[in-house]
Amino acid sequence: MAIAQGQILIDRYRLTNRIAVGGMGEVWAADDTTLSRTVAVKVLKPELANSAEFLQRFRTEARTIASLNHPGVAAVHDYGEYDRGDDHLAFLVMELVPGEPLAAIIRKQKRLPYQRTLDILEQAGHALQAAHERGYVHRDVKPGNILVTGNGKVKLTDFGIAKAVDAAPVTRQGVVMGTAHYIAPEQAQGHDAEPASDVYSLAVIGYECLVGHRPFHSENAVTIAMMHIRDVPKPLPADVPRPVRALIEATLVKNPRQRYQSGGEFAAAVAAVRSGRALPTPSGIGATVPHTGGGTIPNLRPVQAETTSIPRVQADTGPQTGPITGPFIGRQPSAVITVSESERTKIGIALLAVTLLLVLVGLGLLGFAQGWWSDDNPRSESHRGSSPLASITYAGVPAGMSWLAQSGAPRWISAGDGAARHEMMDQGRTRIRTQIR
Repeated sequence: MAIAQGQILIDRYRLTNRIAVGGMGEVWAADDTTLSRTVAVKVLKPELANSAEFLQRFRTEARTIASLNHPGVAAVHDYGEYDRGDDHLAFLVMELVPGEPLAAIIRKQKRLPYQRTLDILEQAGHALQAAHERGYVHRDVKPGNILVTGNGKVKLTDFGIAKAVDAAPVTRQGVVMGTAHYIAPEQAQGHDAEPASDVYSLAVIGYECLVGHRPFHSENAVTIAMMHIRDVPKPLPADVPRPVRALIEATLVKNPRQRYQSGGEFAAAVAAVRSGRALPTPSGIGATVPHTGGGTIPNLRPVQAETTSIPRVQADTGPQTGPITGPFIGRQPSAVITVSESERTKIGIALLAVTLLLVLVGLGLLGFAQGWWSDDNPRSESHRGSSPLASITYAGVPAGMSWLAQSGAPRWISAGDGAARHEMMDQGRTRIRTQIR
């Protein structure tokens, strides 16, 4: 039986108008007749409420959000289940946020000013930190799950596929959870999501806000996921201030160990850029840097890091005033590159894992990944970066640590007086070894 306007749930919540429809159910505005307030009610589709797996996910969302007490997370007021004829009805009563999804804002405005983008990213990072510090990973961070109020406040929603970091998996091993356009490389390969995976998704959102389209585009979800694994987005426009570009690039690295490790750490990095301070080094990076190719980068003799002056980035949400000037790009090192084909097998395995996603989507088993608000495909193009090899150093960065940007995947690297070896994914889908002299 379909949910209808005017229907009353458990003699308390009167549904007034439908707000959104998603793969898992519907969202309604409703009157709380007991407390005389307006709320949002998410109703799970009856056919899914009869499924133990989907019902468990819905309960997980209720418990997850209820455990988070943060102004950036839409609050849970109530949860209920009851039988209605042959159907089992499950619903979640939440705070009704007076705003619109970030996805709708991007569709209307195309590109957002960098000041507003940074403000949204910082707020979203703090909201994610509330989940991360309690051991939860959202796993589906995207513009449709970020609500922005009229006064610019951000509310994170839809923890439908959130997972406790130490919890037993509720799906088969290798199943990919998330939305392809915003999925982290490790998620796309079927690995467990972690807080750094949510941070990667935030960086993709930041890229989309600043450019006006997503970094990767295809009609095929599997192709998009593979792009996140192997490709590098086209560089951000030159009118985006260099510190802002560096922030996004540093967070879009393929290796989760080299990203900011939590929403709070990412928010602190955004705050640093907004205030004109140096971009902090991700905490996961030390003298020995893990990477996806196996083994570790050797602990080489450190060199003195350059001190860079970064002008202040204003935190207002007014119109963009143009690029920030000032020295930021370091000297360009020479590079000797040799290519090895030994990693092609890993890419093939990743492709197989991601192919499972397409099969499951076809069966309709990844409804939660579709979200409660659908994201329209804006004008975009698939591309790879072609920027020259460059080294950027920051004030306050530990001696010997540099940011390496190349046509392959950017990385933080450790460099010594001699040659520092570093492995990265290039745009030819193979792993290359780069020597920085």
